[in-house]
Amino acid sequence: MALHRFFLTGPLPADVSADQIVTLALDMRDVRHATRVLRLGPGGQIVVVDTGGAVWKARITSASDAGIVVALIERVEDERLPYVTLVAGVTKGDKIDLAVEKCVEIGVSRVTPILAERSVVRFTPEKASARGDRWRRVAAAAAKQAQRASVPVVDDPVALFEVAQAIIDSHDVVLVAWEDAAATAPGIGEALDEAGANAESRVAVVVGPEGGLTAAEVYAFERAGARAVSLGGCVLRAETAGIVAAAVALYELGALGGRARG
Repeated sequence: MALHRFFLTGPLPADVSADQIVTLALDMRDVRHATRVLRLGPGGQIVVVDTGGAVWKARITSASDAGIVVALIERVEDERLPYVTLVAGVTKGDKIDLAVEKCVEIGVSRVTPILAERSVVRFTPEKASARGDRWRRVAAAAAKQAQRASVPVVDDPVALFEVAQAIIDSHDVVLVAWEDAAATAPGIGEALDEAGANAESRVAVVVGPEGGLTAAEVYAFERAGARAVSLGGCVLRAETAGIVAAAVALYELGALGGRARG
């Protein structure tokens, strides 16, 4: 059975070593979950992950609602995953929650929700921040379930045209899944080959909301250097498209049992 995993709210000491006693910097909700729900106590083993991605197996020496103290046992190998960002059009209701959850489980490094022309929902700054907080909680829970070495970054929702150039500038390859180009655009694997991408490349995949992206939005990405790609001939729901695009990109870059690229 896998050990319970806890994400710390800060870094472990830089010179930390095995057998060192450490009071864990945990959100109090995690402390209460550990002591009241999981009923973890002295002698129990857990995995702790600090904000720098360091992963340690640890043995609890004391646990109460006031906090958890552990003795570090050994450092665990850090996860090595390709860097894939999902840029997803915000959908109505809580549909994007599913995309965030599943994409974190399969290994994405970042999720950037965007408000596109066809997005039904609109947010005030306060509501955008609240929704971002909700998605980050979803991501944290998914990262624990998937035994990730870190919680992926989840951004607050932002207008597509405000963030498009920043996405281009911060990634080596940006692929825009567009249903209108399904008959002519390459698949994700072919597009990555053409771009010379490898396991070290930073890749972003962009999907629209219900109704997809408009031609103007796709062209804005293309003019900045992105490439339109196809997810095949089936009509996918927006949240499904995001999961599929991220999974294919990760697979093509060597994750999920996929082929390794030089």
